[in-house]
Amino acid sequence: MTLKPGDLVAAVRKDIRQARGAIRARRSRLDEEIAQAEAAVEQSRRDVAATSGPETAMAVAGWRELAAEAAPGAASAPWTDWPAEPEPADSGPCLYRVGTAAGEVPALVPLLDSGHLRITGGQTPVADAVVDALLVRIVATTRPGSVRVSLYDPRRLGAGLGGFHALSRPGLLTVYGVEEFKDLLGSLDRDIRRIQRDVLGGGHSSLAELAAATGRRPEPWQVVIVQSPVRGLRDDEVAHLTSVMHAGAACGIHVICRDVPVEDAPGIEAVDITADGRVTTSMTGELEVTVEPPPPELVRAVCERAARWAGIERDPPRFAELVPHRMWSESSAAGVRAPIGEDVDRYEPVEVFLGDDPVHALVGGPPGSGKTNFLYAMIGSMAARYSPDELEFYLLDFKEGVSFARLASGRTDKTWLPHARLIGVNINNDREFGLALLRFLARELERRGAAAREHEVTKLEELRAVDPDGHWPRIVAVIDEFQVLIQQQDKITDESLYLLNDLARRGRSQGIHLVLASQNVSGVQSLWGRGAILDQFTLRIALPKARRILADDNFAASQVARFCAVVNAESGARQANRIARLPDAGVAGTFDALQRELWQRRPEHLAPPRIFDGAHVPELMTAPVLPPGESAVGQLIDLAGSPATVRFDRAPGRNLAVVGTRADEAYDVLASAVLSLSRGHAPGSAVFRLYALDGQLEPRVGLLARRLADDGHEVTLGGDLPEPADRDVPEYLALFAVDAGTGRSDDLRRAIRRLVEHGPERRMHVLGWWRTTDRLKADVVERVGSVRNMDAWVALDVRDSELSPLPGGQLLSWSPRHRRALFHDQRTGVPPQPIIPFEVMSESGDGAG
Repeated sequence: MTLKPGDLVAAVRKDIRQARGAIRARRSRLDEEIAQAEAAVEQSRRDVAATSGPETAMAVAGWRELAAEAAPGAASAPWTDWPAEPEPADSGPCLYRVGTAAGEVPALVPLLDSGHLRITGGQTPVADAVVDALLVRIVATTRPGSVRVSLYDPRRLGAGLGGFHALSRPGLLTVYGVEEFKDLLGSLDRDIRRIQRDVLGGGHSSLAELAAATGRRPEPWQVVIVQSPVRGLRDDEVAHLTSVMHAGAACGIHVICRDVPVEDAPGIEAVDITADGRVTTSMTGELEVTVEPPPPELVRAVCERAARWAGIERDPPRFAELVPHRMWSESSAAGVRAPIGEDVDRYEPVEVFLGDDPVHALVGGPPGSGKTNFLYAMIGSMAARYSPDELEFYLLDFKEGVSFARLASGRTDKTWLPHARLIGVNINNDREFGLALLRFLARELERRGAAAREHEVTKLEELRAVDPDGHWPRIVAVIDEFQVLIQQQDKITDESLYLLNDLARRGRSQGIHLVLASQNVSGVQSLWGRGAILDQFTLRIALPKARRILADDNFAASQVARFCAVVNAESGARQANRIARLPDAGVAGTFDALQRELWQRRPEHLAPPRIFDGAHVPELMTAPVLPPGESAVGQLIDLAGSPATVRFDRAPGRNLAVVGTRADEAYDVLASAVLSLSRGHAPGSAVFRLYALDGQLEPRVGLLARRLADDGHEVTLGGDLPEPADRDVPEYLALFAVDAGTGRSDDLRRAIRRLVEHGPERRMHVLGWWRTTDRLKADVVERVGSVRNMDAWVALDVRDSELSPLPGGQLLSWSPRHRRALFHDQRTGVPPQPIIPFEVMSESGDGAG
């Protein structure tokens, strides 16, 4: 059915009339008290006007008694009679004193759970005094943190409420700028809709009614102060504000308007200030009110105390409170759980849980929000409850930092976290290492799945029951700044997304849990384009100002205070929010002390974790000694830190080419290949020939020759290249700056071509360095075609488009970067893979290897 515009207007008006009728029909207990107080005020006013002398004194005393009942304690006590630390009222909201009427009687106004306040008149100091007196009494008589204040004061650029700014530290006071009125109204709209739908849900007409029925208030009160700008508010802005006021009181949203042209309506208390400073209110009628501004030191004291107890200034939970009395006493068969902080409302522990539901966690927060601190709290709390046989951590940090380095053995602190099996730091340029972790987890998933099928069970808890002697710990893989892994459009991203999706779907059954953390995931299009991945991350932890972590209509992260986190186990749905205050887990004597104690408890057989530091250049002497005829050209970017090796035997093509212009790294690659060969060969079982073909005696070549001679090997330096001929022992010819020599001598080029073509089958192998692929091809290929007689190669600063002539160099996705190379050995059948050249002979080092 199509509605005409007139019909729509009529329907809206009908709804409004019905809503107003419902509101009038369901007056709360406080409304009745206010009505009684108003009647008492009116009667007292008549008494004061009609009597004098003793009768007047009696009437004033009666009025005071009524005021004390309607506004007990600090709500109406004179400033001089205030206790040092007022206690919150047990009876809920009441009336609040803003001054005195008839000389000595408290002038009271309602606000919380009642309605709104309209202040008119241009006397700014008097209006300030009314607002300050009202707010300080509200803050003093409510539980800390249960009232939040928003200020829109464009005339003074947020200078209003100066004494109350201590409340901004724990997020209890928000100041909106000149152009942010629309944002303020939009935020209030969202809160009203959320409370109506998710909190009241049709079962109660207001939060006050809900609190009276349940004994607990689920939402804080919001006091919104709106000062009209100099130009005034537009008609549409006034209409929007009026609609907020109409629906807001039932949702705990109360507006204090200052010089805003809102019309009289039920529930709006008026304070009128004349040009000469006279003040009257709706409750006092014609009686003049003397406004009583609160002492500034009292305002500061009340707000500082509220801030201390409500947020940052309140003593946060101590990290030691996360640690159980008995360590390693819990089983991870059904999952792992651990407290990470304290509920800001109920002051009870807030736990995170990883098991069958929720399985994985998504953690977000911008720089400085406390994301690393949260991860420490979570890791430490879990590690204290579960032994290394019950729980293992795999920890990667992609950003340029060392967040997880403290969990490994260092120069001063030799302890390490026993549960950590892998720690990776500074890997923002080594996305391959993140992919290697996902591949390992995928293999572990298959291994566990095969064991479960063999025992005819479906999940880890059942597998542990039928195979109690097996080693089946829960695995928690924490990847900080994980978006680095998938933010480029390449093969690494494609495979990483596939593995993440597979692990997210199947990790539940085999006890493999992912914790992905990020400063900002909103821009990772490859991730948001695959919603099935994040759908599996039902545990969401949002630090202050986090984006895209919670549901789109959940704005809790924008309101939460510093050192707090929103913990949500229902994919970010608003009704599942729990606000946790976090301990400081990074200061001395917290996590480090726990790690030291856990390290002392570690099993004797437990090895330290594998460490990968993207900023560290490995040393050749840390690599294992290889069999004779096998050389190491660098370290693979894998979980084990395996050497990248080339086997030199009598098969055709068993030569090595190093290509690139970075001389230091080229010398290091060739030197590590030669030295690793020398370590595998006994003295006298191999011959080494070194050539600097650029015509200069490079000091590094001379140093390499001395090291070989010191190890007892036969070595020659310079001279003419030998002709391919059968040898009793293998000969390795290391050629430095080949293209510098072949560019001047065609005879040298032909000699090298003969060696690479016929040398390997006669136990003569060329290990050479060329600056470009084209020059390598010109030196070793006689006719047009690709390079076929150099099975193994290492590319330094060479783009993937230039590698196509080399074996396996087609269809690559490779971008050169500092201290990284691309390695391929055709014999292995493995695609080219990045390596880290060992530092052996580079000028930046000492040459000690």
